[in-house]
Amino acid sequence: MAGKKLNLKALASAPMGGFRTKTVTVEEWEGATVVLREPSGMAWVEWRQIITPKEGEVPGELSAAVAARRNVDADVVLFIDALLDESGKHVFTANDKELVAGIYGPVHARLLKQALDLSTTPADAEKKS
Repeated sequence: MAGKKLNLKALASAPMGGFRTKTVTVEEWEGATVVLREPSGMAWVEWRQIITPKEGEVPGELSAAVAARRNVDADVVLFIDALLDESGKHVFTANDKELVAGIYGPVHARLLKQALDLSTTPADAEKKS
C-alpha cells in the first residue's frame, strides 16, 4: 500500500484504539448525537460480579423484582462504559450508577444493545479469518 506510513504504535495506544465505535442520533434526546463503544473488559468484570448469584443464593429463587433490579444494575455498568459524547468522553461516571439506574429505560437499553452489537463474537471472528 503506497502512501503515508502509519504510526502503528500511536494508533494502537490511542485511548479509543482498542474499541469499535458507532455514532448515533438519539431522537428521544432532542436529536442529540452520541458515540457508542463496545464495553471494556473491566465493565464486563463488574457486570459479571453483579449478575453472579451471591453465595447461598439460588438463581431461580430470586424474586422477579430482585432479579430485574440486578439485571438493570448490571446493564447500567455497561451503559455507563459505552456511552460517550461526541468528543469521546464518558457522559456518566461510576458515581452516577444510582442516577442512571433510576432513569434507565427503553432508550438506554436500545443504545446499550447497539454498543453490544459492536463486539465481535468468537463465531464472527472465525468466519472472517
